[in-house]
Amino acid sequence: MATLPIFVDPDAPESDDTPRPMLTLVHDADSYDVIERTAPGVASRGVHSGALIALVALYAMLLTSFWTFFARDTSAALVMTMVTVLMIIYFGLMIGGILVADAAMPGELRRNFADFLNGPVETFNDVITGRQAVVQMLFLPACMVMLATTIGIVARTAHSG
Repeated sequence: MATLPIFVDPDAPESDDTPRPMLTLVHDADSYDVIERTAPGVASRGVHSGALIALVALYAMLLTSFWTFFARDTSAALVMTMVTVLMIIYFGLMIGGILVADAAMPGELRRNFADFLNGPVETFNDVITGRQAVVQMLFLPACMVMLATTIGIVARTAHSG
């Protein structure tokens, strides 16, 4: 996060000869409070971390399926390595976004996964149930895992037979 000074007077006398940066790009380890936003209700109306872990697990299963069934030779392994690197970047950015997203208020009770499934989840333009949110998040990756596994089994069977 970059911050600029509100006003810099070029005619002001310098008190010391140490140059000061005009733009701060990296915060100290102790100043994450500056970029963390607390939002009331996030713990009771946001997405549960278990759903996000399930999402990452499905994509890991998809990647495992790719490596198991399609990395047969050196060129295929090179392609799979690039896919793996891109997926690591993708999930690294996702995790980074989660870390700087709205945080629960200190002392706010976090709901368990069962309460999340039956409770409300705020989206950009509507409030849905946690069960609907999980279906929206996990349906496509689950279908991709099943299709990649099915195609991989068919390809291995056709290649060996």
